[in-house]
Amino acid sequence: MTSAAAAVATALRARIAIDDAAFDRLYPDHVARLSGLHWTPVSVALRATALLAPEPGMRVLDVGAGPGKLCCVGAAARAGTWRGIERDPALVAIAVETARLLEVDHKIRFDAGDALAVDWRGFDSVYLYNPFESQLFGGSFARTAAGAALADQVERTRARLDELAPGTRVVTFHGFGGDMPPGFTRVAIEATESPTTIPGGELALWIKRA
Repeated sequence: MTSAAAAVATALRARIAIDDAAFDRLYPDHVARLSGLHWTPVSVALRATALLAPEPGMRVLDVGAGPGKLCCVGAAARAGTWRGIERDPALVAIAVETARLLEVDHKIRFDAGDALAVDWRGFDSVYLYNPFESQLFGGSFARTAAGAALADQVERTRARLDELAPGTRVVTFHGFGGDMPPGFTRVAIEATESPTTIPGGELALWIKRA
């Protein structure tokens, strides 16, 4: 373990919200530059993982894991097992390497693919981070195409959520672009503040009741 990774791992094991720049130095520069908009801030990840895995042995799914920041924070700070699914194989490779650097790779599995094509019923908790404003940047054609893709993603996400067993925990950060299906109760909502993410983000815990 490098000295930088060791410092990050030690802080996370103590559940200390280190500066995001310290964590992001584990990433290649081109990935670190995207952190402010696309990756969950460390302070938010620590709180989210507490909601996702309050008990030992819980199985957590991160939908659209990017370079693995949420899973790595969770694996360092919490018990349980973590699985991240990400479309971009290059980001998956970076996530795997980051977990190795932090020596939490035995608690995490990263896969390349469509998380919405996976059965979520084998998990106790699901994390959804959707900075959906970023999908609508660009020209008018780009915004139209992104809007259509987002609508399809929302419906597929709702279908997966609807299949979950009673008692399953779902944590959303910036929502997921749509409304939760019937049968979910929001049991906690927290405002978040971070200089490295888009403003106004809410962290919410939902539990499937029926």
